[in-house]
Amino acid sequence: MPCDFERALLLGALLIPAAAGSARSASNAFVWPDPQTNGIVLVNANQNIASYVRRHPDWFSQGELVLDLSISNRPDDPAAAERERSGIQQLLTSRGMTVGTYISGTTVAPRADIRYLPYDKVPAEWMPEGFAAAGSWPGEPQRKIIDVTDARTRRALHDGIRRLWRQSDACLRFVDNAASHSSTGGKQPWAAQCANIREIRRLGESLGCRLVFNVSVQPALLSDSGAGQLAKAIGRGNGILLEDPWGEATRKSPALTRQAQAFYRRLLDQGIAVIMLPVKISTGTLLGWVGTWRLPTDRLYLGWSFWKQPWDGKRPWERTAQHAGQ
Repeated sequence: MPCDFERALLLGALLIPAAAGSARSASNAFVWPDPQTNGIVLVNANQNIASYVRRHPDWFSQGELVLDLSISNRPDDPAAAERERSGIQQLLTSRGMTVGTYISGTTVAPRADIRYLPYDKVPAEWMPEGFAAAGSWPGEPQRKIIDVTDARTRRALHDGIRRLWRQSDACLRFVDNAASHSSTGGKQPWAAQCANIREIRRLGESLGCRLVFNVSVQPALLSDSGAGQLAKAIGRGNGILLEDPWGEATRKSPALTRQAQAFYRRLLDQGIAVIMLPVKISTGTLLGWVGTWRLPTDRLYLGWSFWKQPWDGKRPWERTAQHAGQ
């Protein structure tokens, strides 16, 4: 899957478990930011965000959403990593910013290979012996992709995710590697991938969380039934993040562009937030297109890196038309 914001974590036993009740009370307060004033969602934040907030306060908005925050490069001192993350979270929340956590929705890895806080993947040691794997992550042979058609394996993964989420209280959970459609090279059955998303969503909601799922798909090439399965799995009030949301082949085809627009309208009209990460397209080009069909009430956001100044000092939907063609 193209979007693997390599998160990770080294903690484990030193994390203080949070009761499910406290998780519910914290997450019940979550409200999606108004995209008219907070149209940026910060993706893949690490401990360096603190220095950027202090040195460039004008780059960040009151109430902005930090999709996920991890602490890296602390493999020998997990207690210090936890203290650092707690301090950064307090800094961000003092500015009205909401901070989420990261987890892979389909991969596991040996605990020795997990280097960040909170854990970005369920440790393989938590999985049952002989769990079903569909293969290994490219370039990482020890990192296994679970077989989402195997119910026993899915349940074990979800038990591990629940364990991690109870150790790290948050009102928002970013689930990376959630699904990979055949249009982007995915091999596993789409219905089974959507079932896995649905089960993780129900798990998160049982803990009072909202969830954002990263899905690798070319929206214009997803069938109507496939889009329906995905929307139902994600659920109203949750969100989806997509890289390359208006791919080059789609941009060259008016018919495919209309299909992509219909896909986004379907999700937005069903109360699903959409976060677009401009990876292979300029920000201006993407905003220019989205501005032709976006409604002011849409929960539509632009994924952004904390270490990059917003273009021209603007937020996504300020004078959108001026960005076209940049």
